[in-house]
Amino acid sequence: MCGISGIYNLNTESIDPKVLMEFTDSMLHRGPDASGYELLDQNSLGLGQRRLSILDLSESGKQPMYYAEGRFCITYNGEIFNFLSIREELKSFGHQFKSDSDTEVILAAYMQWGPLCLKKFNGMWAMAIWDELNKELFLARDRFGIKPLYYIHEEGKRFVFASETRAFKFLKSYSRRLNQQLLNLNLADPYAIEGLGYTIFDNILQLLPGHFMIVKRNEKVVQRRWWDINDYKVEVPNSFEEQAEKFYEIFRDACRLRLISDVPVGTALSGGLDSTAVYSTVYDIIQNESLGRVNKDAQRAFTATFKGLAHDEKEYAALAAAYTGGPITFLESDPYNLASRVERETELCDFINNAPISSISSVYEGMRKNGIIVSMDGHGVDEMLYGYRDMVYSLYNHALWNGSYESAKSYESVLVELYHPQQRDKVKTRFQKQLSEKHQRESSLKFKLKRVIKKGDKNMDYLPVELPPLSDKPYDFSARSVDERMVYNEFFQHTLPALLRNFDRAGMINSVEIRMPFMDWRLVSYIFSLPVSSKIGNGFTKKIVRQAMKGRMEESLRTRTYKVGIGSPVEHWLNGSLKEWAMDTIDDKLIRAEAELSLKNGDTWSAKQVKDIWQSINLKLIN
Repeated sequence: MCGISGIYNLNTESIDPKVLMEFTDSMLHRGPDASGYELLDQNSLGLGQRRLSILDLSESGKQPMYYAEGRFCITYNGEIFNFLSIREELKSFGHQFKSDSDTEVILAAYMQWGPLCLKKFNGMWAMAIWDELNKELFLARDRFGIKPLYYIHEEGKRFVFASETRAFKFLKSYSRRLNQQLLNLNLADPYAIEGLGYTIFDNILQLLPGHFMIVKRNEKVVQRRWWDINDYKVEVPNSFEEQAEKFYEIFRDACRLRLISDVPVGTALSGGLDSTAVYSTVYDIIQNESLGRVNKDAQRAFTATFKGLAHDEKEYAALAAAYTGGPITFLESDPYNLASRVERETELCDFINNAPISSISSVYEGMRKNGIIVSMDGHGVDEMLYGYRDMVYSLYNHALWNGSYESAKSYESVLVELYHPQQRDKVKTRFQKQLSEKHQRESSLKFKLKRVIKKGDKNMDYLPVELPPLSDKPYDFSARSVDERMVYNEFFQHTLPALLRNFDRAGMINSVEIRMPFMDWRLVSYIFSLPVSSKIGNGFTKKIVRQAMKGRMEESLRTRTYKVGIGSPVEHWLNGSLKEWAMDTIDDKLIRAEAELSLKNGDTWSAKQVKDIWQSINLKLIN
């Protein structure tokens, strides 16, 4: 896991090594263990890397790395979890290896199969490979965009890439500017543009997930799709019980593969269904299987606690650990340096979000302080299996809109369970009233059908403007049914891409790699091949996970439905310990005046005011 960079002067001008170094070293936090810088193609191409050593900690694993007597050179961020089996296959073709790293396997695979090698890989990556013979730069990103890759393309002049948008602030002769239209879209919806390959900055784009591109002088640069979810539907068993067993078989292997590491591994455990499933499975694998290149201490769990706040899940994490009998470390947040921490993390993250990422990053900070370099996490499940309340609301409203009252009642039973037990009776009453008042229901539903149910629905239907597609084959899920379209949009284009970005930054600003077993492409393909009835119903979201984990994790957590978010309590902070700091930091005159007026009247800041205040601060900190 690393921070990678590259500068390719298409006009053949030589690169100043100091420019490459400064550009690369702006991502020191992504790779504190080593650095590397190489000039190629008569010094017109520079590749850089900051290394976080995970596999082959020796000098042999250092990047940029050469292969085939210098024909290929790579800078790469990520992990190929099945590299050992690929290496054995490559040996049968006569390839030889000098290191124990997955990086060298990528180079040999690219030499053997070209871009088709990507389909061999099970992992997460953003990579750039220079081919000296063909004079071309190949860039590729993993299927789901777990690892980031940003670039600018100044036609005829240069092509520049990096793991973070922040790095471009340190690129000489480049003036980074906000794009007002894209910024407005992001302020209105922080998930709106990430999955489409755009950023809030002028001309800084992303290589899309599941895409590659080849940069060559005097040739057009095109993002080409190499992986399409529509091509990977698989056969699933008929019975739900058999589906769940197959699910667990793939999931367990995904966990097993992601335990390969030459550094300590731990689990970020919240006590929710997803992270507990990962933790319990990892613990069982380590206790009961004979494994090779795996850190035996990987059964350790780490939980961030927030005493007195609603999103503190310490008691649930403790139950998960008690079930396995494994060690758990509770990480208490430090209230005394919160302002400086929020400032640092927001500046390093370099995006606009609903709240600081401090609650997320605190667990990785604590893990790193305890010697953990790799974290096993449970991300990706909610978007595939209707885990968010607003997704279920959309299904419920759509059923009512179409007069499918039986389906609506089924979704209602799921929705009720997603609320806190003390709120459920009130919620039930509200649903019953809505069902009985037909006219009011039909008039209000027009405003409640979210994202996936609008007329003329396409993959960008939640945007007020249409952004030009960056892909040669952009996703379009408009022909799918509403219930299918929802999870496809959430996973591939709306919510998940932004969350993956957030977690990449939260881990990497603390120099911790995050691995996600639920994001194994085999498991994703399997889940998207399942019928909706295996995903939601009978009072539950994420049905297939719950069935698969029966008897394999703590039962009350397996059946627990009330969902607690992991976002930072920004309203609590700004009305409390960060109030004075916020007033000193706001630079929008109108927002400041309104905030001061509320304080003079003895009021607390409303949720809307907090949102406006935070966005103003967020924007100031990244400028």
